[in-house]
Amino acid sequence: MFSLKNKVIVISGASSGIGRQCAISCSKHGAKIILLARNKINLTDTLDNLTGKDHLIFALDIQDSIEIENSIRQATSQLGLIDGFIHCAGIQNTLPLRLHTPEIYNNQFSINAIAGFETCRIISKPEYINPIGASFILISSIRGVLGISNQVGYSASKGAVISGVRSLAIELAKKNIRVNSISPGIVEDTKMTNSIIKHLSQEWSEKNKLEYPLGWINTSDIANACIYLLSDEASKITGINLVIDGGYSAK
Repeated sequence: MFSLKNKVIVISGASSGIGRQCAISCSKHGAKIILLARNKINLTDTLDNLTGKDHLIFALDIQDSIEIENSIRQATSQLGLIDGFIHCAGIQNTLPLRLHTPEIYNNQFSINAIAGFETCRIISKPEYINPIGASFILISSIRGVLGISNQVGYSASKGAVISGVRSLAIELAKKNIRVNSISPGIVEDTKMTNSIIKHLSQEWSEKNKLEYPLGWINTSDIANACIYLLSDEASKITGINLVIDGGYSAK
């Protein structure tokens, strides 16, 4: 069960954090991985940790649709048609409302939401997608479901992912493409989480962990959920937002 053998999977934000772990885990389940991110050195580090040899890396700006399509065209000519996509690229700004600017909003929406939608648009073209069927997963956040102070731009962009996925699921069903989102709680040991925690006290971290009945999330928890949603066993699951937050939102 949950085999990804010979499936071709595109992963954005594959240079670190959730994206890197998704690439590693999917490769262990037999997938051929197309890795997208800005940093070529970090992409190469991810590549070195993958199982198998049929993988490709493309150092690019995930906001550049032309660059993405050129990479997808090259990748499919080498690896075959695409069976899945995971959009892990994302940025976060923790700022009070008075310090938010249109530029900050635009950057967060551009990377967190629009880049994922654009990549779905490109990959779903008949020349790139497996006509038998495919699965797209966009990583949102629990902050797209539950509000928090000082993250209005981030929360709004992640909420847009959840809403957009529902519409994509309906529209792309005719192509037998399933589209879902995953909303993690705080994910330990990622660059994004560490950049936030370093500005906070140890007391805050310990108190926050108590709000998660099962504790903070690991990148492998997200990767395992992606493997299921990419697999044939999830063939009738589309348009959902899967919350993985250790029970945080159950209170």
